Amino acid sequence: MAEIKLTKVKRNIPLDQPIKITLLFFHFIGFSGWYGGMLLGDSIPFLFPVMTAVSGVLLVARELYKDGFVWLVVSEGALNMIKMVLLLSVSVLKEYEGFIFSLVLLCGLLSSHLPEKIRERKIW
Repeated sequence: MAEIKLTKVKRNIPLDQPIKITLLFFHFIGFSGWYGGMLLGDSIPFLFPVMTAVSGVLLVARELYKDGFVWLVVSEGALNMIKMVLLLSVSVLKEYEGFIFSLVLLCGLLSSHLPEKIRERKIW
């Protein structure tokens, strides 16, 4: 069986930091509104999940463009894929919604605050 070799691309994006900060801002606002509404048992405006999803997809696209598909097999990318699977599982496991959202929050904190050496380590 042939081994697939993933190499880090490292492309530059003009104005990358302001773009990332803006996307993270909308991602944080969207998830906070979604999570807070869920915890309070209020009806959640459709804007919050949509804002979370759109900014999340753009953040992932940014990372894939910059680093290539190797990003999916480093700790940061894997944690983000786990977040997506957990969020998709909420539609089936409604009774565990609060717990699952808390796990998503934990994965997000880990993927952004782990030391760079760990965050960029390949998981296989």
